[in-house]
Amino acid sequence: MMNYDSTHNRVTVLMPVYNGEQHLDEAIESILAQTFTDFEFLIVNDGSTDRSAEVIGAFRDPRIRLVHNETNLGLIATLNRGLELAAGEYVCRMDQDDISLTERIACQVAFMESHPDIAVCGTWIRKFGVGNTKVCRHHGDPKLLQCGLLFGPILAHPTVMFRRKLFIDNGLYYDMAYQQAEDYELWVRAAQRLKMGNIPEVLLNYRLHPTQISSVFNAQQLETAGRVRLSILNNLGLNPSTSDFETHQRLSAFLVNGDRDFFSKADDWLCRLKEANDKVKVYSEPHFSMVLTERLVTLLKKMLEQKTIPKGFLLRPNLFQMTGLGWVSTLRFILQTFRGEVVIKND
Repeated sequence: MMNYDSTHNRVTVLMPVYNGEQHLDEAIESILAQTFTDFEFLIVNDGSTDRSAEVIGAFRDPRIRLVHNETNLGLIATLNRGLELAAGEYVCRMDQDDISLTERIACQVAFMESHPDIAVCGTWIRKFGVGNTKVCRHHGDPKLLQCGLLFGPILAHPTVMFRRKLFIDNGLYYDMAYQQAEDYELWVRAAQRLKMGNIPEVLLNYRLHPTQISSVFNAQQLETAGRVRLSILNNLGLNPSTSDFETHQRLSAFLVNGDRDFFSKADDWLCRLKEANDKVKVYSEPHFSMVLTERLVTLLKKMLEQKTIPKGFLLRPNLFQMTGLGWVSTLRFILQTFRGEVVIKND
């Protein structure tokens, strides 16, 4: 592998690697094939015990900058080390088993250049591998993204590009106390000072497989993300009961669990979230109501997909009235679906 002077690169593509030999060559090839070429490809090998180092070494592109951790430090410490080592103005995240579309970096650099107020941006992703191919879309409006953090990370971590200096200057490193939800916790802290955006275009194919972190550590990820969510709820002046917090956790992850009464529980909880925000005004309207309403409607669709048809339930229209989703059309959908099993309650 050739030595490469990366002092003046616009972008650092940061990819941690740990025992990723199975799909690593595809991930590397997708970066080297980018239409935007002014980047260093910083690969941090986190003490891999498989053939990962050999796979990386087979590539003779001078833009690759391979760094080895002496021992396995784990993802969070490796990412933080990468932030310190990065030379680019922008840091572009990449995972060892995903595939970036060829125009990804070019699109993100152009977006950041035309939106100087945005500190970090993600993109839509296309999931593939296990199960059916699915496109995951996220809002692009910074205000909607900030509201969406109440439920989850709102940025697809392997797609993000951010301004390195802003993150370093604001001490925005990944926190070791939030393993499996380190990106979520980071975005929540970042959103207190910086703006986020999303490019409404699929620019990364996200591989699903049984051995990825989100599959292996699903329960831990839910618990750790729950600590992040609880801090946000406390900021709204809420101290949820065990039952309320379980509802919020399930609503955040769309865990229906065969509970036909869950829709009513979720509707009641979302209305309480709105009432809390009406008092403290942490989030702007109508953005907050729009995010709450989308969560409720998506939950209903998930329940229908899983054939967990709710029983007769109350539905309060105050979530819908301030949003652009259209209360009338949503109400018509619900009434047609449940044929009189829903009662509309005016607050």
